[in-house]
Amino acid sequence: MKTINKVIRIIILTFLLVAGTALIVFGLTKSYISLKYKENNSLEYKVFLKKNNYFDTAYLGENRTYITSIIDYIKINYHYNLNFSENVNGDYTYRIDAVVLANKPNGKDGYYWQKEYNLVEPKTLKLNNVNAIYINEIVKVDYSKYNKILEGFTKDYSIETDGQLKIQLVVESNVTGEKYTDTIKVPSNLNLKIPLLQKAVEASIEKNAVSNDSVLTMVDPIAKKFKLICLLLGITIIILTVVLIIRIIINRNINRQTHLYASTLKKFVDSHDSIIANVTNLPDISDLSLVKVSSFDELIDVYNEVRMPINFYENKEHTKATFRIINDRMCWEYVLDKDIIEKKKRRK
Repeated sequence: MKTINKVIRIIILTFLLVAGTALIVFGLTKSYISLKYKENNSLEYKVFLKKNNYFDTAYLGENRTYITSIIDYIKINYHYNLNFSENVNGDYTYRIDAVVLANKPNGKDGYYWQKEYNLVEPKTLKLNNVNAIYINEIVKVDYSKYNKILEGFTKDYSIETDGQLKIQLVVESNVTGEKYTDTIKVPSNLNLKIPLLQKAVEASIEKNAVSNDSVLTMVDPIAKKFKLICLLLGITIIILTVVLIIRIIINRNINRQTHLYASTLKKFVDSHDSIIANVTNLPDISDLSLVKVSSFDELIDVYNEVRMPINFYENKEHTKATFRIINDRMCWEYVLDKDIIEKKKRRK
């Protein structure tokens, strides 16, 4: 029966340790919420011409070489698309700026001067439970105006520069999703670059388009709370199980000590019951010569010589038994101590 109980105890303790460890490992892992978004942005432009004797059309389309002296204005149509994998709430702001750049010539990095001019004032729009942002904005750019500005700069400072006019749609979104609760900021910049101060036949236009898939991740706040509970529960189970194991080991050692002490004492008393006298108090032996013997057998040898009864006294805690043989001048004493028995056994 004791063996069965021991096996059951080991199974339960092993299960608690495994369960506690599993809860701790689970609690330390992180669960994430993902949000995907895709930008698919483009722009179109037309170059409208001043009245001239050579071109019959009002404007020229994209990817042409343009004569700067007859450019009236440039019409740009921006298409901005930002799609999310879940509905979002918040707002987004956009504006269109013209930036005049006096770049260092011959492809050198840096610029001498730049200045920004606002073409479309910032517009802020609210998003309420939608999964996309769409902007369709048309702007007219007075090319001659910015060309003259840069001409004035180069004349005032007598420097050579590779001039450029950049027309940019600037978008900033500030939203949160239904599940993805972190703030989502997706800054975008859609540009049209036009050379300034170029010879007429060398004028060309460069544009950029954006097609970008991205994934944002955040720690799942609900799972985080649940896993924190699991972590604390796992730690508690491990601590309580370790405490229980320590208690079992201590109790087993105590029981083992008690059993060994009790069985040894019983053997001494039962085998020599006729010569052992139980006493409630040990007599005063201060006037006698005390001889401590190292074993009960030695005490029996003394008895065989002096033929005096063996006085037996056990303390209230049942951890120490004292055996004494007393005559007129001498006292022979043997002590059975539970702690000493255990120490001797461990040494063996």
